[in-house]
Amino acid sequence: MHARRHRRCREQGFALLEALIAALLVAAGAAALLWLQGELRFNADVARQRTEAARLAQADIERLRAFVAVDGGSPGWSEIDDDVQDVTPTASPTRYTLTRLVQTDSALALKTIDVTLRWTDRRGQAQQLSLATTIAGHDPALAGALSLPRPAIERR
Repeated sequence: MHARRHRRCREQGFALLEALIAALLVAAGAAALLWLQGELRFNADVARQRTEAARLAQADIERLRAFVAVDGGSPGWSEIDDDVQDVTPTASPTRYTLTRLVQTDSALALKTIDVTLRWTDRRGQAQQLSLATTIAGHDPALAGALSLPRPAIERR
């Protein structure tokens, strides 16, 4: 009988130890979930910033493509040049810096443009996004000629 009591006391001690281990596992799982939540929020924030940077870079490229004249006029082909500027949208908590590098090939009338946006995320890490394009230096008025109907060819 004494052995039974001793075993019952030992079993109660193990149940307490098992409950403590289970509580530690639940606490570790909760801590991991809290860490994961923070990482998901951070990554969502960086994704939003990257999307905004892509929109700003694309807007700059489209503005450059909308030149109205090859020689003279404004904005013009000759005005497409290197630039560095702050392009932070109104009410944005993130500051974006746009850097544009332009390489001109006069023989082919082409400008190769690299647009890079840089910003710092909320952890202080530098981030950047780059887009590249080529713009042909042909008179924009000639683009409308492609939509004109072709004249009929008379056969003799």
